[in-house]
Amino acid sequence: FVDLGSSFSGTAIDEDNLLMQLRDAGKRIVHLGDDTWESLFPGYFEGNLSRPYDSFNVWDLHTVDNGVIENIFPTLEKKSQWDLLIAHLLGVDHAGHRYGPNHPEMTKKLRQMDGFIRDLAAKIDDKTVLIVMGDHGMDSKGDHGGESDDEIQAVLWMYSPKGIFGRTRTEYITPPPTADVRPVNQIDLVPTLALMLGIPIPFNSLGRPIEEAFAGTRGNAWNILAAAERIAAAGIKRYQASYFRARGIEQSSAPGSPSELWDKAEALISKGKKQDWAAVYEAFAAYQTETLLRCKALWARFDVKSMITGVAIMAFGLVTLIIYVSKGAGEEDAVDDPELDAAEKSLQLHGIKAEGEAAAAENLERRLVSAAFLGWFPGFFGGMLHAYLAGSGDWYRGASLAALTSLATVTVSLYEAKETFFNILPKSFWGWMAVVFTVSQSIGFASNSYTIWEDSILMFFMTTFGFVSALSSLRLPSRADRYMSIYHSVVFVLLGRLASGSKLCREEQMPFCTSTYYASATSSTSAIWQLLIPFLICAILPSIIKAFMQPSKSYEGLAPNWIGYVFRVGLLMSALYWVLDAADNGNWIPNLPEKMLKNISVVNAQMVLALALVAGTTAFIWAPPCVSIVTSASPSDPQRAQVAILGYGNAHGARYLLLPLNILSAVILLSKPMGGGAIALMFWQTLSLLEILDLNNIVSEPIGPVMLALLGTFYFFKTGHQAVLSSIQWDSAFIPLHTIRYPWTPIVVALNTFGGQILAVVSVPLVVLWKSAPNKKRILPNVSRALGMFLAYFAVESLATMMWAGHLRRHLMLYRVFMPRFLTAALVLLVVDLVGILVSLTGVRLNTVSIGEVFGWAE
Repeated sequence: FVDLGSSFSGTAIDEDNLLMQLRDAGKRIVHLGDDTWESLFPGYFEGNLSRPYDSFNVWDLHTVDNGVIENIFPTLEKKSQWDLLIAHLLGVDHAGHRYGPNHPEMTKKLRQMDGFIRDLAAKIDDKTVLIVMGDHGMDSKGDHGGESDDEIQAVLWMYSPKGIFGRTRTEYITPPPTADVRPVNQIDLVPTLALMLGIPIPFNSLGRPIEEAFAGTRGNAWNILAAAERIAAAGIKRYQASYFRARGIEQSSAPGSPSELWDKAEALISKGKKQDWAAVYEAFAAYQTETLLRCKALWARFDVKSMITGVAIMAFGLVTLIIYVSKGAGEEDAVDDPELDAAEKSLQLHGIKAEGEAAAAENLERRLVSAAFLGWFPGFFGGMLHAYLAGSGDWYRGASLAALTSLATVTVSLYEAKETFFNILPKSFWGWMAVVFTVSQSIGFASNSYTIWEDSILMFFMTTFGFVSALSSLRLPSRADRYMSIYHSVVFVLLGRLASGSKLCREEQMPFCTSTYYASATSSTSAIWQLLIPFLICAILPSIIKAFMQPSKSYEGLAPNWIGYVFRVGLLMSALYWVLDAADNGNWIPNLPEKMLKNISVVNAQMVLALALVAGTTAFIWAPPCVSIVTSASPSDPQRAQVAILGYGNAHGARYLLLPLNILSAVILLSKPMGGGAIALMFWQTLSLLEILDLNNIVSEPIGPVMLALLGTFYFFKTGHQAVLSSIQWDSAFIPLHTIRYPWTPIVVALNTFGGQILAVVSVPLVVLWKSAPNKKRILPNVSRALGMFLAYFAVESLATMMWAGHLRRHLMLYRVFMPRFLTAALVLLVVDLVGILVSLTGVRLNTVSIGEVFGWAE
């Protein structure tokens, strides 16, 4: 997190470095390009010649590059005014992020860079060295931040018209195809450049001089190579001596230790004329190599005591949250119903002992549930163990198959219980299912295969829930309720399967995964056919929402205008934005002025966000309940008027629904077309989930909030994200903005990255409020409890990833799989905590106030 933050707000470097040595030596430095240099080295550059440019606008491919090219050649003519000229171009990097490496815009940018370097090489004189380097590479999609070879390898090219470089081996004459053939560490640049510039090597450098820079034109200047290597090694020895002195420990002189290697290298130097300089060079190089290996081992140490303390604190917080959530478990709202009271008294008069039956039912419930899970757990973990021992890398598939088999066995036992079990099913089975889903996923993070294919496991959990909810529907007394519950269960599963078609594959999933989120696996833009998705959302989604509200007569008040017009217009403008973006990327209209389409699209996006977040928030705060009062003649007495309140039975839910709709509109805009389609499916699934919970009378069970949490996590992957830094869609920051602006840029990127989880946490109150009349009691306590269940899921996930990352701290995949997943879980937990408190609970309060002002206040 610290390193990530430093990438956005660079602070001045105060440790010894090349530019500091140059400045202290009285050398003059000029900088052109990326303005991050100005933050890292304030006051280092010649102000009259330096030209910094904004560096974080990945949408802008040309401003920085054109500025550098425009200024560098005139500056070359003023070579008496500078000693070091730094030009940092960004167009290739930005083209990769925006388009991918195989897009025509990347071809144009590479050709521009090729011409620029050729012109620059032709302009410099014999006393000047041109060094061209990349700070990183890019993956097949144009991003970076991971540990793949394509991302961590870059090119280094040095050129002098005088011809001062040479190669020590004939096989080095041809440029290597990859860094695997002829690699040098980036830290080797430090001693190399320092010695070439005639300045001291910075104190904490552990690199070695690059051979070609000091081997001479014939590649046999071993005396110069040995001298350069010895100077660098002496600096390392001085650094090591300071390190051991600061630690108060003695250096080891055991065989193979750096100290012994240094003594051997020094012993090779004789005072005679004949000297094997190649051997001297190799000896000092061996000292540097071993020292670097020892340092890497030291830097990979872990403070286990502090790690255990952190896990304990996290676990204590989780236990506290679970205690809070469990405290109100089973406490249902009191129902004031005279007819129910009379029926209860009648049953008592007839000698029916309801308590005894309830006790018997509870005993049967415990026996059935215990038997079911005693059969389920061995099957699940037995499958995992069997697949693991069989050597299968995808052991979770065997575990899932075993779980399905066990679940089928459980189903048979449930059928044997018939109506008796179905009547008690909502009391605890759903709670246990929520626990199993949460714990099973958390245990799975111990495996890199599970973590890499996490979205597949989430799909399995969602399918299991849909299957069980359909089975549970058979107990419902009303045929209409049974059919509707089964219908929503099937729709819930099918929508998840449809959404699973949106995929962004990570490197570790290859070749068993095919990306569909972008136009291709090497693109960062959408395919032409994907532009139809936002228009389909505009045409269909408002009607679907209307269909869910009409059965409760709650499509009244503000709802028809807001959902039917404002929300739909916002979706239409979002669809138009992506068409404008595609036209801009593809240069569909070449005669238009530069940036005209971009300017139009930014204004369009700002209007959508204004509708969704500004006007939407204002409307939500001041909107009355979504109800209408209808007056009609009484059937029994035509002279009397009969008053009906349409939407009364869903007054809380229908009005609160406006808040998630506003978030939904913003997230759809800020996601790519495939991501917007996935988010629309998520909202449809959420509404189906609410109906399932209501029809099966399991609103107060943990399964509702946990399923919302599962949906949020599942759609994190379906919106083109993975638990890796390189999947962050930085270009989303420039959908409504031309440049970076705080705090809006981080908010926009967060809505793009965590849109699924944010929409889920804002929808949690609907679990309690959906189909709730104005006289609903204990609104805030029940919503707080549901929100606590939801947050507990992410807290367990965060704790599990923390524990597994600590336990697997020496694992080969720690920094590739386990650590990124832990950081993702920690960041998601922070996001849902903040949104839950600031948005969800605040929204419930505003919603309750609005309902209370019209219908009075419930306790």
